[in-house]
Amino acid sequence: MNPAIPFLISLGQTLATMSLYQPGHPARASARARTLAALDHTLKASAPLRVSFLDQDVIIGHAASPELVGWDWGAKLLQAGVQRLEIDTRPTDEAFDQLLDALVVRLSAPAGAASAPLAIPGIRLGGMKVMDGHGQAVSTVDVADAVTAAMLNAETDAVRWIHDQVARRDIVPIAEVEAVIHGLAVAMQRDQHVVLPLLALKSVDQYTTTHSCNVAMLAMGLAEEVGLGSDDVRAIGTAALLHDIGKVRVSLEVLVKPGKLTDAERAEMQRHTVEGARILSTRGRGHALAAIVAYEHHLWENGEGGYPHFAFPRPCHYASRLVHVCDIYDALSTDRPYRAAWPRERTLTMLQNQAGIEVDPELVEAFLRLVARAEQERTPLVDQPQDDWTAAVARAAAAYMTSDPGALAPSVA
Repeated sequence: MNPAIPFLISLGQTLATMSLYQPGHPARASARARTLAALDHTLKASAPLRVSFLDQDVIIGHAASPELVGWDWGAKLLQAGVQRLEIDTRPTDEAFDQLLDALVVRLSAPAGAASAPLAIPGIRLGGMKVMDGHGQAVSTVDVADAVTAAMLNAETDAVRWIHDQVARRDIVPIAEVEAVIHGLAVAMQRDQHVVLPLLALKSVDQYTTTHSCNVAMLAMGLAEEVGLGSDDVRAIGTAALLHDIGKVRVSLEVLVKPGKLTDAERAEMQRHTVEGARILSTRGRGHALAAIVAYEHHLWENGEGGYPHFAFPRPCHYASRLVHVCDIYDALSTDRPYRAAWPRERTLTMLQNQAGIEVDPELVEAFLRLVARAEQERTPLVDQPQDDWTAAVARAAAAYMTSDPGALAPSVA
């Protein structure tokens, strides 16, 4: 458990106690002492303390805390205008009392009331307009973007590790998958509106991880748009994150080849749907929907195209049809090493033209509503080469392009 969690829980208990008892009551003194001791332990373990309150989540450093999802005091502090709490070093007793008093004032103030800035050395409290290391104000958007970027980099590192585990051991670490989905969901929510912080490609080895995360975020946004409940949204996000997991069983030469595939190569590439379903369906409970989506996400809506081929065409699962729309959108609107991203309007027009043919027309309409309503950003990843499966993809791509620089015709798989 993060050492900041006991401090935050104790802080909430102290604020509750202060609202019940008058100054000087022994219950207040006791609660205050426990909370200051918890803060002291937190700062000794990992100073400085940086906490953000976003919707239903509490972000400690750059990671959402699953233990504090839906924490009542997080929601109360956010409603009181406290989006951010920063403590650099252990405060003096006087400074700590000032912090508690300031929080009580904010919590008891009428909704929307302006709060005076808190001027305590080493402590910053309030909205996400905080001070940088040079004493300059940083805008709310800049801070939110910085937190989101750090979170997304952490999630893509986790996805890269997940892919490597599947490639090496044929094991899908579902706990880590669920943690990634939670982190991506947090990154999408900002001040009660939906943000699509899609990842921008910087190098070829990032495509697998960026595409997986982007499709998961788009799929969760679309699932919410069509009115699905939170459990279904997260389940579809998980399936979307793993939709291409079968590509770890495609040879690197075929996987990275940017030019036209031979019939044999195309058949191998198309087997990633079957391989993905096999990997997920043999892992036991919790993977059923992901296995279905991995198997069906390239099938056409009209049953006349796509793969794998059915002797008797049948409708796909709703989740598969939903992920299919998001998969196409990100594949076409993301920069690739051999092809520039399509403009958003061109990609959306393509989806509209394929409605009822390749993709579900009702889901296309919902997707158009989503992208019109949601704020879309492109967040570049930190490029950190590693010795894993995605690094092998990068090396294979570099070798292929060096040996055959003329074979750069676009291909989408």
